[in-house]
Amino acid sequence: MNCRRWSPLALLAAVLSSPVANAAPPVSAPLLEALLATEFARQSGDVSAAAAFALAAADASNDPGLAAQALESALIAADAQKAQVALLRWQTLEIRSPRRDALALRFHIAQGEDELAQQAALRLLVQPEHTADVTNALGLAYLDGGVMARAVLRGLLAAAEFPQRIDAWLAMAGAAQRLGDRSLSGAWVDGLVSRFPADPRAGLLRAERLSQAGRREAARAEVRLVLNNPQISAEQRQIAAEALAVLGDPEAAARAVAVGPQSARTLSLRATWLTRAGKLDGLRLLYTEAQALALSNTEPALPMLLGELAERLQDWPAAERWYRGITLGEAGDRARLRLGVVLARQGRHNEAGTLLQALQQDDAVDGTVRRDAFVLEADQLEARKQRPEAERVLTRGLSVLEDDPVLRVARARLERNSGAFAEAEADLRAVIARDADFAPALRALGSLLLARQRPAEAQPILANAWAREPGAPTAAALGEALWLLGRQAEARAAWAEGRALDPSDPVLTDTLRRYSP
Repeated sequence: MNCRRWSPLALLAAVLSSPVANAAPPVSAPLLEALLATEFARQSGDVSAAAAFALAAADASNDPGLAAQALESALIAADAQKAQVALLRWQTLEIRSPRRDALALRFHIAQGEDELAQQAALRLLVQPEHTADVTNALGLAYLDGGVMARAVLRGLLAAAEFPQRIDAWLAMAGAAQRLGDRSLSGAWVDGLVSRFPADPRAGLLRAERLSQAGRREAARAEVRLVLNNPQISAEQRQIAAEALAVLGDPEAAARAVAVGPQSARTLSLRATWLTRAGKLDGLRLLYTEAQALALSNTEPALPMLLGELAERLQDWPAAERWYRGITLGEAGDRARLRLGVVLARQGRHNEAGTLLQALQQDDAVDGTVRRDAFVLEADQLEARKQRPEAERVLTRGLSVLEDDPVLRVARARLERNSGAFAEAEADLRAVIARDADFAPALRALGSLLLARQRPAEAQPILANAWAREPGAPTAAALGEALWLLGRQAEARAAWAEGRALDPSDPVLTDTLRRYSP
């Protein structure tokens, strides 16, 4: 806290202009003295003195607001005795106060008073809008490392007065999970499922538990039951569909989202899942549906989606028309970027290069789009066997977007493809040294080490990449490293997880062909 010298007149003005002072009855001399001293202590950074004077002000007044300030000041000063006195004073002045219960919950947890904390939590949970106060208090950093917070959660689970609302049960299960207690979180989920069997959210939780236990088919069946539930909302339907996609049935996920009114968002989800399932016929029907929707719907995202669908169907002239029609804002910049791809697909390489270079040089364009323009131009040059020119593009990009990690990973890929393995490894390790969690660099380094017959080094790096950003190509490389290390069962499990994410991924398909697990 900044220390600041205040004159008595300035302090008086500060106190008398405060909301509490304006709302309170006429200020007595002892009260005014305590208020001035409190403000002076706060401005001086003396939290202990501020707590003492705030408590004196609360004692000299019948204003519950001053009692609240006294309790807050005592909690900031970690003065349990003053906090207890302030809490009692507030209870005397105001019979019911959610704000007091929220502060009392924090205080009782810190003091190890789990029963009193539980009572405060139950009072707050009577009103749904105060559920967040409970979860926030439980999640604070306490000296006991969350021991008492977990004890309060166990007490609430057994409390007959706990409200029978699914939102409260979900919130407590989440709080237990954030506290790192999987058993307690599981107990809350089990209780929720048994009490609200018809609620779609309960069904989704059942599916999640089945999936975690490795029973993926049973989990899919549970999600299908949820989707057949007449009470399901549009939001819950989308969540259930996403669960089906994760569980390895993207085609069913697309069908689930097709129910009900459509938007650019739902069409985009369906396009993603149909692409993952390799359903070109479904994509063609979706393209027709999106065109019809665009006639009556002015969502700005629809033309972009239509361009992307045309790309997936390899209808380059149609994609070009859609992208050229998008000219404004961030969407216009992204459309220009995709147009660079579409022009190259039509063999119009000079036009594509000119367009991508214009994006690279446009300071008004978002940095991510500019970066991607460098990567795309380099990719196109490399595809035409112009590797030196591709390297120069990436070098130019790194001079504009200094040390961008995506550009460095792209340069490492070029170096690897040209046989400059040491340079590629150095580039990737430099990226990871700056950001140890950058999944693209981790994945690329692991794959490079694997290609260099160093599976023991590659495996932990690829496992880290998978943990940061799961994907089918990462699962393919991780499984290969495990297989080469003689850990075939773990390799099969990794490949199965990759198939669940994207069964048609070409990298994973090639890996499975080579090892035929």
